[in-house]
Amino acid sequence: MFLDLGRGEEGLIRFLHTADWQIGMKARHVAGAGKKVRAVRFDTIRHLLKVAVQRQADFIIVAGDIFEDNQVSNRLVHELLSILEQCSLDIYLLPGNHDPLTADSIYWRPTLVNNLPDNVHILTTYDRVQPLTGVIILPAPCFERKSNNDPTSHWAVAKDDAVKIGVAHGSLMIEGKYQTNDHPIALDTVLRQGLDYLALGHWHSLFSWDQRTYYCGTPEPTGFGELRGGNVLLVSIAGPGQVPEVEPIPVNNLIWEQWEYDLGIGLENILSLLKRRVGQLNKPEKTLVRLALVGHVSAVESTSIDEMVQWLNQRLFYLDLDQERLWAQPVTASLLNRARNQPFLQGLLTDLKVAAGILGTSLTDIPEDVVARAGPDPEIIDSLIQEGFGLEDIREAVRQLASLVEEV
Repeated sequence: MFLDLGRGEEGLIRFLHTADWQIGMKARHVAGAGKKVRAVRFDTIRHLLKVAVQRQADFIIVAGDIFEDNQVSNRLVHELLSILEQCSLDIYLLPGNHDPLTADSIYWRPTLVNNLPDNVHILTTYDRVQPLTGVIILPAPCFERKSNNDPTSHWAVAKDDAVKIGVAHGSLMIEGKYQTNDHPIALDTVLRQGLDYLALGHWHSLFSWDQRTYYCGTPEPTGFGELRGGNVLLVSIAGPGQVPEVEPIPVNNLIWEQWEYDLGIGLENILSLLKRRVGQLNKPEKTLVRLALVGHVSAVESTSIDEMVQWLNQRLFYLDLDQERLWAQPVTASLLNRARNQPFLQGLLTDLKVAAGILGTSLTDIPEDVVARAGPDPEIIDSLIQEGFGLEDIREAVRQLASLVEEV
């Protein structure tokens, strides 16, 4: 629990730790909603800056990846600077692996350098910075997108009688959670450098390794499946050597959800469950949903699914329909009876069943006595892939085949 020590108490400092704004994020995974998703990120930054002022922070640290890359437009740079300059607090920006200090870095661009507000400071070296009397920031900017070197290893040990805050962007060297070329950060950095707090960026979820080492996560989640995102951290330290009090504060505007339903329970039941679930959302108009439907579907059900998608699209910020495990099912009792006496239909059903098996889907409703003895060569799928056809393209072709069979 956060302990409000009260600003002004001797030795106390309070700052906001944030990271991974990724201004200019492409958001290709949400297709037509990408422009709206990018615009929301500016609203989130305005919000977190207000939070910092309202909670009486002394300054703000942004631990890397302020921009999506070094190729973002000048328009986005101007828009961000116009927001930052309205904040009454000093803001310290650390270049991360998305926007590293390479020759073409956004931080060397005249558009940014010539218009940098007085309250915004770019941490471009390993040299210590003193934001307040009795406080030292040790920055570790990224100079390349990938690196095998620990960015914090460049710091000289600060022996001053001051609150020491390290700022870095990379991956803590936790077995199974990092890659060796992803700016690896030693687990004993706080102890080795005598830090009071290590503010990290790069991982998009809120995570603490110990009482002094924190990832704040991204203030606005960037995709489906990101857990514990959408926060900033308000950090209060009573003095050198004191354990920090860290309070996560939600600031996200968008909510990302993943839902999955099996068609085995019936499409009408699924629609009823979806309406109830949407009705329970606090802000459906701010919610992005990836909806996975699993199972076999007839042509009639496909029409109902289309109508369901239209209903959801009118109520959600964005809907992504995952059809990877949705398989058109052309099998009806009438079709099976006709196929037993029709070699043409037997051939179509054989093609469909073999292709479904190769693609990892089983059409178990087609009995063996209906399947033609001589089926197609299973290597045909491999041949199509070698010719440049994507697996999803082939799946779609089989779905179309299934629909055609049903209409015969």
